[in-house]
Amino acid sequence: MPGRLFRSKSFIGSVAAAVLAAIVSTATGSHAQEQPDSLRWKVGGGNLVTHLTGAPTANLYTALRTVGAKLGRMDSYGWRDDKHKPTPHDFDAAMMEAYRKGITPIILLEYEGSYQELNPPQLIGSYDEWFIMGATYARRFQPGGEWAREHGISGFGASIFTAINEPDVQASIPKKDYHDALAGFADGVHSVNSMLKVVPGGFATCNSNGDPTLGGYGTAIADLLQSGQLDGIDLHTYYNARWFPLTKGRFFSAQGCFDRVKQALGITRDINFYATEFNIARDGDWTAPDLIASLFLTAIWDHLGVVGSQGRPATVLAFPWNFADTGRIEGPAYAMATHENPWAPDGRSKVMQMVLSLAGDMKFTKLDPLHQGVFELVGDQSALFVWQNRSDWTDRPGPNWTIKMPDWAKTAELWGWDGLRRTFEVKGGQALTVRELTIGETYMVRVR
Repeated sequence: MPGRLFRSKSFIGSVAAAVLAAIVSTATGSHAQEQPDSLRWKVGGGNLVTHLTGAPTANLYTALRTVGAKLGRMDSYGWRDDKHKPTPHDFDAAMMEAYRKGITPIILLEYEGSYQELNPPQLIGSYDEWFIMGATYARRFQPGGEWAREHGISGFGASIFTAINEPDVQASIPKKDYHDALAGFADGVHSVNSMLKVVPGGFATCNSNGDPTLGGYGTAIADLLQSGQLDGIDLHTYYNARWFPLTKGRFFSAQGCFDRVKQALGITRDINFYATEFNIARDGDWTAPDLIASLFLTAIWDHLGVVGSQGRPATVLAFPWNFADTGRIEGPAYAMATHENPWAPDGRSKVMQMVLSLAGDMKFTKLDPLHQGVFELVGDQSALFVWQNRSDWTDRPGPNWTIKMPDWAKTAELWGWDGLRRTFEVKGGQALTVRELTIGETYMVRVR
């Protein structure tokens, strides 16, 4: 389709037993039940496909742990039987693997419109059927749920439940049936625990087709977003030199799509933003590794820094796709690894690792993506300032960046997509002006 390269949703690579053993030996087996608001608790990847535990998923776990992410999208195609009865034990082995590897799952029940063409056809199902699904999976896999109690595990489980990935691509599911399925799923999950979050599986067509109604599927669930039954909306963003070029301004941004979708759907509630897939396409005019890495740094902060009303931080999830693939499975466009055995990162994965090493344990204190294009974050012993110094990503692009230093500041470091560039001695409470910057890059200044 325009602006999009088709991708398989499952990862089926393999790694050597020695690598798997190394991961298991370093597994934490410890998880905080209440996830903090720090950046690394917003970042993850997928898919942790339930029928591919063990060696086939080891590459992805290595990638997540190496870059410093905490989350993984756990995807099941076997979550119900032919009679539409839930089969929650399909997740059991994958949940244990995630627990041992120190990754918290985001659960996805997958359904494609093509299932309606099977013999016999597998229709999407009714509100009542999806209510049962939601209640069943929430009871079993929420923190402290049935699965955790069976294994004597505390502080671990899924707090976010999603269903039906990219319905707007095939666009074959009847929209009323889609609405009723999501309504039943959300109500079922909330009947178990009102604090759990339910989100529709990601949408593709704001990105690929410039359609803020999401093929009509966004419109179909607008009432569920407005009521709060659905916590927010998951938008997949694949920046592309031809179809979605961030180099041509922030219209081509996650923030831009989020705002246009809310407006098109008439959403006035301050919903949250989710992104279980985003990447820079290695395609067309964007093939040079340095360019891809530079663009990806902009994309990371675009996703992490999405705001709702009055500058409220809105991002819950920001998952690049696909950390684990070398291109052997899905082609080179979105592959973020250069080697499988052992896993080795490409430039984009290295940029993600750098961001989380600098700011993974920080929280936002200022977000201004719509005007100055700046973000500010603070941690226990440091702060980070981010500037999207690209035309139309800031209202003041230029070669100089002036930042007021925190009172405790002693040193400052300028970072770009390629790592540390300069260091400065600074005085707390005074301004630092960083000069000779290039318009068309994202910059970060860490202060300690």
